[in-house]
Amino acid sequence: MPADEKQQEESEFEAEVLRISRALFAPENEFQGSTYIGTAERDGVFVGPDSVVIVECTVSRRKDKAEKDGKKLHEACVAKAREYPFKSVKGFFVTREEPTADQRMVIKSFASPLVACSYAQLRGQLIDSLKYLELRGMYPFGSAREPSSGDHGDLKPYVAVDPVESDTGEPFSVARVADAVKDGRSVLLYGDYGAGKSMFLRELYRRLATAHRKNPFSPFPLLLNLRDHQGQVHPVEALERHARSIGFPAPSQLVRAWRSGDVTLILDGFDEIATPGWMGKMQTMRDIRRRSVELVRRFCRDSRASTSVVLAGRAHFFDSESEMRTALGPQDDSLFLMAGEPTEEQAKKILDAYGWHESLPEWLPSRPLLLSYLGSSSVLQESIEGTFGRSVGEGWNMMLDRISEREASMEMGVDGFTIRRVLERLATHARRSTDGLGPISKDELTSVFQSVCGYTPDEGSYQLLQRLPGLGAMDSADGSRHFVDESLADAARAGDLVACLLDPNSANPLMEMTGTVACLDEVGIDVAASRLEAESAASSGRAYSSANVLQRRGVSDAVIADIIRVAGPRWPGDTSPTSIPLHGIELRSLSLTADAGGYDWLSFHDCVIQELDLTDHDGYPLPHFHSCLIGKMSGVAGWSALQASNFADCEVVQFDVQLATAKGILALRTTPMNKVLLTILKKVYAQRGTGRKDSALFRGLDAKHRELVPTALQRLTSAGLVTTAKSGGNRIYLPVRGMASRVRRILQAPQASSDSVLE
Repeated sequence: MPADEKQQEESEFEAEVLRISRALFAPENEFQGSTYIGTAERDGVFVGPDSVVIVECTVSRRKDKAEKDGKKLHEACVAKAREYPFKSVKGFFVTREEPTADQRMVIKSFASPLVACSYAQLRGQLIDSLKYLELRGMYPFGSAREPSSGDHGDLKPYVAVDPVESDTGEPFSVARVADAVKDGRSVLLYGDYGAGKSMFLRELYRRLATAHRKNPFSPFPLLLNLRDHQGQVHPVEALERHARSIGFPAPSQLVRAWRSGDVTLILDGFDEIATPGWMGKMQTMRDIRRRSVELVRRFCRDSRASTSVVLAGRAHFFDSESEMRTALGPQDDSLFLMAGEPTEEQAKKILDAYGWHESLPEWLPSRPLLLSYLGSSSVLQESIEGTFGRSVGEGWNMMLDRISEREASMEMGVDGFTIRRVLERLATHARRSTDGLGPISKDELTSVFQSVCGYTPDEGSYQLLQRLPGLGAMDSADGSRHFVDESLADAARAGDLVACLLDPNSANPLMEMTGTVACLDEVGIDVAASRLEAESAASSGRAYSSANVLQRRGVSDAVIADIIRVAGPRWPGDTSPTSIPLHGIELRSLSLTADAGGYDWLSFHDCVIQELDLTDHDGYPLPHFHSCLIGKMSGVAGWSALQASNFADCEVVQFDVQLATAKGILALRTTPMNKVLLTILKKVYAQRGTGRKDSALFRGLDAKHRELVPTALQRLTSAGLVTTAKSGGNRIYLPVRGMASRVRRILQAPQASSDSVLE
């Protein structure tokens, strides 16, 4: 080895030993280190309240080096003992590798208080990182579990689903993220439920742990499940609880290691620390969310600048990315990643791990969790046949029927209709939880079965409840269950809503929901609309009559909003329904279409709407919004494009960029065909997978551009960016699974895009 490289190696080793020594022996005074005792320089001298520690370190394995440094240590200890007669004095001879037998004998010959040790042994006084890694590997990693059994230890091999950088859409593999973390960069990973965030963090943790075992000088990964730390705001308390949870014998070691910058900190589930209650005011909700992540913010603030902090949680916990950044407090140069959807190849690998090789319908969400559940559940493996070419509502409606019928064929005495009603009733009960998925206790399973069937479950029926399709094990210890996917739960929730809409005077658990509960998402609304299409008596007038009856009875406005969203698009434009006000509800998305003819009979008060979709707006009357917080306004570039009188004391966090609006696209300097292509992509991908009717794609276009719509649709279909389905008598155009990132890149910079679909 060249002399300069050897000298640099020795300098880096000495610096690392001094860093560990400061954290161990002088945490209150970080400026102690190399100094002179008399005329001789010492590698490190640390004077604490009760002790004095002197350190000499070397990469040499020679005996004469131990003799030389041992003599220096002994003389220094004697001098410091005279200077500090009431403090204990100790000297450490630290080697990079294990000290040789000769070196140990030499140091031992000087007697106490000298000790020969390796770097790993010294560092073990700060933190036994290898013991931590061993114990942490036996504890759950967030929500990473086998969906059918709930077991966190017996997981199928990891299938990489790369997240994408939020600004550029560039994919980042787990290996690439690991390299960024090793270089000291922090990361914020966000995405929807079941997108594989915990599995990604588990794999990242394993890679960093392997790197640390190979190179003990590198930081070791410290991963906390934030759901274990509800109500905690102090990092020290969280670290000590984490240590006790995994059985680590020295909680204070984790604290010292974190403070010394000896860890890569991974915090999973920033949305699971506390439940953000609704207080009726926009600012209050923000304050509640900000307070709930106080622990995360303090971890980011109090960690050393050199410590990489990796955060993960659900995107929709906050109203906007800017609020998320402000509330969590990550470093400015952090890598912001969105959990991506699996490609077709990745989805196939996930299913292959379970020995299942069937294809999936386009409307089915491709979240890794749902794919894992589909693969592991024999109930669902034969249930999606024949659902291709269906709209979202028809597809989920048929799938719920088929999985219920198949389960009934395995259980004597319970038919498919009853099983579906039990599943739908459980989904309604789960509506009260924060995420609408559960947990559902064993007692709730029993009570729901009794309310639907009229009798308590016998032994066979109880076994049926334990393996109900669509439910996964929440905790293998207490037998609780939860829905494995938001879309599946949302589809099942439509059942009680349709029953309530058709007969508002019948017994229904929705009648008891008088407080704030979650509204249905687009999938549930589409399933309910699909079921109502088959009901000849289900007119929009009847729906509005039911909504008024239920509102007078004090039923939650969330339920009223669901009924309006199901029936609103079918309301005739020449009839004015009774005015309906909605108060204090939260909607992930509200899509308004020209089919309703106008919404001036509807008003929202003190509501939170994460996304208001006005992509289809062409001048029809909008609802009235009072003191509402709107996260994103899709299809509108600013207040000037809106009917100002309809928005009183409202706040919009983010409007669409001008280029992404219909007017902005039509104003681009590009070919008419490209304008039509971009307009269609914007409309089809604006909603969460529910697609657009054929007629909606012509709105907002003049006669010249309308003529190009059929050709543009054929082009987009051939390119695999749009797919079609039938819903009732309408043709629906749907987004294609796995193509959202490609479409996002096209729409973000349409004039600079080189995508082959554009002219």
